[in-house]
Amino acid sequence: MKKSLSLILLIFVLLTAYSQKKANVFMNYSEFKADTPAKYVDFEIVQRSQADIFMSGGILNYKTKKVNPSSEKEKFRQNVWGVLFQDTVFINSYPFSKRHGFNKILEKGYYTYFIGEPAFLRTEQLKLGIINDGETVKSVCCQTAYVILPDGTVKWLNSELLMQLVADYKQLSQELENKTFGPEDVYEMFGVLSQYNQFKSDNLKTDD
Repeated sequence: MKKSLSLILLIFVLLTAYSQKKANVFMNYSEFKADTPAKYVDFEIVQRSQADIFMSGGILNYKTKKVNPSSEKEKFRQNVWGVLFQDTVFINSYPFSKRHGFNKILEKGYYTYFIGEPAFLRTEQLKLGIINDGETVKSVCCQTAYVILPDGTVKWLNSELLMQLVADYKQLSQELENKTFGPEDVYEMFGVLSQYNQFKSDNLKTDD
């Protein structure tokens, strides 16, 4: 009898463990940084169609296909920091650009980066560093490079900011002294950040 009860209890525990859904939603940057999504939501995101891309200004990003329950869809689209979907992390663009969509994280490191929607509103352009106080709103198109700083702040990546971010890596800084990147040089700038991430990672290992 005791063996039967123990077996039933074991089966119940196993079924409960397997029935629990794996957390897949990051509510803030700290959760993303620690790889600890806080909650589970039943959702799907899909890459935009060509028609969607045209309507969204040429951005090849991702959109929400479903959220269950559907009553939570708008809250999900606006409030979450990011999601884990099919082993890939996507950052929610709404908090920093006020445009709906999700963008694939291309590399996570000391600096994390991705391509996302341009911000059109003045407040968001100021926060992202697209414009400075006193400047008029800029027309920003299509491939917009973004970097996430170690404190979680999202910034528009440009040549000037890039040089500031890698300034303590003397060899890399010297290589970039006479180099200027335009908005179209997205992947070249990401390549520089990737080198810097490796530099920081190597230094941490040396310190250990």
